[in-house]
Amino acid sequence: MFGLLRRATSNTRHLWLGHRLAALGRGARIDRRVRIEYPGNVHLATDTRIEHGVVIRGNTADTRGVKLAAGSSVKDYAIINANQGYVTIGERAWLGPYCLIYGNGGVDIGADVLIAAHTSINTVSHVAERSDIPMNEQGISCDPIVIEDDVWIGLNCTILQGTRIGRGSIIGAGAVVTRDIPPGSIAVGTPARVVRQRQHSRPADEQSLLLERAS
Repeated sequence: MFGLLRRATSNTRHLWLGHRLAALGRGARIDRRVRIEYPGNVHLATDTRIEHGVVIRGNTADTRGVKLAAGSSVKDYAIINANQGYVTIGERAWLGPYCLIYGNGGVDIGADVLIAAHTSINTVSHVAERSDIPMNEQGISCDPIVIEDDVWIGLNCTILQGTRIGRGSIIGAGAVVTRDIPPGSIAVGTPARVVRQRQHSRPADEQSLLLERAS
């Protein structure tokens, strides 16, 4: 009896969310303690999973809004905030607990990306060139972040505005990414620097060129 009641409640909630969200795919699982604000700008594809305490804010006029592709997961207490920009997350991507994404300048996360807990992805910064007025009155600057397919970002990393992390790269725990990371790289430190290339990621001449551009 209780099992039937739970299923009926879950089905009713799924139908209700389907009317509120921009898109809701079959098999999407959304914990009842998830908070979705501006739901008309939020797109959740087939088999997405949004867990306990997650906050998703679609507060933007950008038609991309917040989009999670099929099979992607957002773990407990993560925050995804479009903030007048957008956030797109690719197929089978995984966003760990307590992660934070500010989409002001636009965030594109590829397929099969793993982002460990407590990572921050921030596309916005305060203008601070003048000293005669408070920094909070000088406006902001925004630049996009792109994380290509098959990237693994370790615990407690910070990804800052205007950066691109190339396909197949690994970012070590605690790193702060302030510039582009070439495909197939392993990068660590503050600021993050490439310490070596993964095998079979790119032809040698192309790797050398990308490393030169990132240095």
